[in-house]
Amino acid sequence: MRIAIFHNRYRERGGEDTAVDGEAELLEKAGHTVVRCIADNRDALASPIGVLRIALRARRNPESAARAARLAEQAPLDVAHVHNFFPVLSPAVHETLSARGVPVVQTLHNYRFACANGNLLRGGSVCEECIPRGPWHAVRYGCYRGSRAQTLVWADTVAHHRARDTWRRCVDRFVAPTAFAARILGEAGLPRERIEVLPLVLADPGEPAPPGRGAVYVGRLSPEKGVDLLIDAWREQGGAPLAIVGGGPAEAALRERARGVPGVRFLGALPHGEVLRALREAAFAVVPSRWYEVSPFAAIEALASARPVVAWRGGSLAELVGDGRAGLLFDALDAASLARACARMLGDPELVRRLGAQAREDYLERHAPDVGLARRERLYAAVSDERRRGGSPGADHPRA
Repeated sequence: MRIAIFHNRYRERGGEDTAVDGEAELLEKAGHTVVRCIADNRDALASPIGVLRIALRARRNPESAARAARLAEQAPLDVAHVHNFFPVLSPAVHETLSARGVPVVQTLHNYRFACANGNLLRGGSVCEECIPRGPWHAVRYGCYRGSRAQTLVWADTVAHHRARDTWRRCVDRFVAPTAFAARILGEAGLPRERIEVLPLVLADPGEPAPPGRGAVYVGRLSPEKGVDLLIDAWREQGGAPLAIVGGGPAEAALRERARGVPGVRFLGALPHGEVLRALREAAFAVVPSRWYEVSPFAAIEALASARPVVAWRGGSLAELVGDGRAGLLFDALDAASLARACARMLGDPELVRRLGAQAREDYLERHAPDVGLARRERLYAAVSDERRRGGSPGADHPRA
C-alpha cells in the first residue's frame, strides 16, 4: 500500500513524535510505501510574525492544502493517516485529501479535539468543562500555553470545523489508543461509530530479566506527571531504591523535594538503552500521572519488560494496567494511597513476579509490532475498500 503520514511535530519531542516515527518504520519494514508529510512547530512559531501567520491560517492553511494536493496527485494514495495537525498543518489536509477520494484516518493521541491544552488538566486537577460547554469556555482560562490569545485561535478552529461538520465529512476513521480516550472524545462530539481502538505499538525490548529491586519512574519531570506524589509516597518505603529517569521544568523543585528521602536517585534523561537497563534493575514501575494519560509509552515499555505498573485508577492507565492484572492501582491522587500500593509491591516478591508475567503477556497481545501491524493493515484495507465501493464519510453531509 501507498500510505501518506501527516504530522505536526512539537517544540519538544514527546510520545506522539515517537509513535509516528515508530508506525512509519513498522509499515516500511512490512513493504509498504510510506510518504511522510511533516511540519514543525519550532520553525513556524520561531518569530512573532510566524505566530501571527499561523494563527490566521489555523482554520485552513492554504500551503498545507496545496502540499496535500500535490502529494495526492503525484501518485495514487491508498490511505492518508493524520496524527497531530495543530496548528501548522490544519484541517486543510483532511478536507483536501477527502475531496480527492483519499481515505483519511486520524489518530487521537490526546484530547485536543475537546481540550485546548490536550490533556484535560487545569490547575493541577482533571478538568472536563469544555466537553459540555464547548471550546470557547477555554478562552476564559487561557488553557493553551497560558495564553488567552492562543487559546482563542484553538477555540475558533474547533468551533469552525464543528460548524462545518468537517470531522464527519472528511475523516473515514478515528483511531484511539484506548477505549477510555475513545469514550471521552465521543462524548466531546466526534462520531462514535467511527472511533476504533488501536493500541500503540512498541518494539520488543527482548526477553525480560528477573525482577530487580525497588521502583523506577520514567518520563518528563513536569507537574502533571505526579512525581511529587511519588517522592512523598517514598518517604514511607524504608529506603528502598527509587530511580527517577527523565528531565523537565519541575526537575529542580523535585530534587529539592526529594532531599533527605532515602533511596531516591535522579538519573536524568537517558538514552533508550539506559532506560531499558533502569527498568531491568527495578522490580516495578510507577506512572503516577494526575491527568488522563492516553497511553504513555512509559507504561507500555514497563509491560514489555515484564515490570508491573503502579498507576492511578483514573483514566486510561487503569485500562492498560488493570488492578491486580499487570500492576496495582491507587484510588486517590494523594501520597498515602500511592504509598500503600508501592508498599504492597515492595513487600511481596511473588506478587511482583506474577503481575510482571501478566504484564509481558499483555504487551505481546496488544502492543507488539506484529499485532499492531496486522491491525493497521486491516484498518487501512477496510477504509480503502469502503472508498472503492463508493462510500465516503460525507456522503450524507453536503459540503458547506
